[in-house]
Amino acid sequence: MLTFHALGMAFLVGVHFAVALRIFGVAKQMPLSPLQNFIPLMWLSFFLALFSGLMLLLAYPAKGLTNPFFYTKLIIIALVLVLGIKLLRLASDSEPEFTGTQKLMAVASVLLWVSVITLGRFLAYTYSVLMTFEVFY
Repeated sequence: MLTFHALGMAFLVGVHFAVALRIFGVAKQMPLSPLQNFIPLMWLSFFLALFSGLMLLLAYPAKGLTNPFFYTKLIIIALVLVLGIKLLRLASDSEPEFTGTQKLMAVASVLLWVSVITLGRFLAYTYSVLMTFEVFY
């Protein structure tokens, strides 16, 4: 499951990075609109990462559900997905000159994804409860 989670995150974050970098001014000669073809891959990757993440959580629920980094990661994922959808909508525009606000959104997207990945890695090392057992007599 960890491998599937890593692959899902790689493709999901990769699409967001490509769009963000293009908006920020990298590869200006490349039109942004062809990147819209990657939107289905982004959603497939999101659902792969979501499914595998849920399976990882089910393996050790106490480990994740008692860790504040887990909840922080979920909140940032929600924020960055909303931001990513806004950025992908720019791809449908006819190659506008991107504003400072749009460029700031692109930088924020990259920084938020880096935060999500970092928090995900911290989950492996910052838990205080690995498993809980209840004994009934």
